Amino acid sequence: MTARTWLYQQIVDGVPLVEGRVFAKKSMTSSIEEHPYIVYKLGYSTGDGLSETVDPNRQFVQIFIHDYSDGEVADYIRIDSTIIQLRAALKLKSSAPEGIISTTYLETSQDLNDETLNTVMKYVRYQLVTEEKE
Repeated sequence: MTARTWLYQQIVDGVPLVEGRVFAKKSMTSSIEEHPYIVYKLGYSTGDGLSETVDPNRQFVQIFIHDYSDGEVADYIRIDSTIIQLRAALKLKSSAPEGIISTTYLETSQDLNDETLNTVMKYVRYQLVTEEKE
């Protein structure tokens, strides 16, 4: 398992409000999905260069939570509830077999909207400290 598949599984298992509607960026097959849903992407990764024998990396992650924006249900209540579940699911998580040393919450965005998908949304940022496994 990789950090990407580990993250996906943590979200699917820990955020029941989205009922498995979790997509890696650019893997959505349709812009018409049941709401709310999550889109996640791995950002840049950087090595810490701590020693010659251990070289952990900082892997940055963004998780976007989308919900309807149609006038009738265009609010952030389900998004905020999803974020609460997401933060609980990832709090202090690690996994030695997958090389995940730690998971750190960084921030939650302001209220946003996506004109292309016609959704309201927020994103949450995390940092995974990882070590490569062979």
